Amino acid sequence: MAGPARIAAFAAVLVAVFAGAALLGGAVEPAGSDTDEDHGAGTSRPGARQAADDHRSVGGEPADAHGAKARAPTPPGLRVAQDGYRLIVNRPRLASGEPQARFEFRIEDASGQPVRQFELAHEKTMHFIVVRRDLTSFQHLHPTMRPDGTWAARVDLSRGGVYRVFADFTREGAQRTLGADVHVGGPYRPEVLPRPQPIARTEGGLAVSLDTEAAQAGEPGRVEFEVRQDGKVVNDRLQPYLGARGHLVALREGDLAYLHTHPEGEELAFGAEYPSAGSYRLFVQFLHEGKVQTAAFTQVVPR
Repeated sequence: MAGPARIAAFAAVLVAVFAGAALLGGAVEPAGSDTDEDHGAGTSRPGARQAADDHRSVGGEPADAHGAKARAPTPPGLRVAQDGYRLIVNRPRLASGEPQARFEFRIEDASGQPVRQFELAHEKTMHFIVVRRDLTSFQHLHPTMRPDGTWAARVDLSRGGVYRVFADFTREGAQRTLGADVHVGGPYRPEVLPRPQPIARTEGGLAVSLDTEAAQAGEPGRVEFEVRQDGKVVNDRLQPYLGARGHLVALREGDLAYLHTHPEGEELAFGAEYPSAGSYRLFVQFLHEGKVQTAAFTQVVPR
């Protein structure tokens, strides 16, 4: 599929997990809201439908049985607290950049006690994502937890700026993503989001191309990647990573609404729904010859 066609197809796909989120993104503070349960914070897995089947739609928005507009669920990653859980960052402000900062955080329950029991999800009990707010850096880490419930990881915070951290975990069968901002002192020059391109290169020199299948609005879309080494397709040589062929994190520019999904089966292909306009940065990761490779793409969804 040609580059423009890929982008057009993907734009069609991106009309289906952040329903109504374009409005919510402007209403939620960057560091996340401290109020959660009363505002329909989403707790379902990525791609799950958020509105009941028997509710009608008013003006394209969910509605209750009386036809009134219902509040759309908040996309994952926009809140510091959700369903009684709260993300507590030990050092939300650093005076200067640190290339190997020891980053610590914990998850507290509604009573303020640290949570110590988490369920295994894709071979890990905690997925910790760190991005700079201009989306120029991306880290996917798996911290270790001390007996007191404190999680710790080494994080590259060498560049000044504002970073968004996401704690992605599963409790009682439900996936939750809490987010918070971390401010790092030092020179800061925010960069413009790169223009959409159909091909990106990993740090290991692999060429990754984006291919998509258009889907009807409101139905799951398919996002597929092809990996080449020295001009040859090597998808069949990718190794299992976190119990799957790879994983994909998508972040919306501005509020950094978050989606983390894994493929089903042996292809480097993902089902995703994103029903809001805007620019997105996609980070696809996979394991090749024993090394984790990351490729980043920009996609724009027209209104």
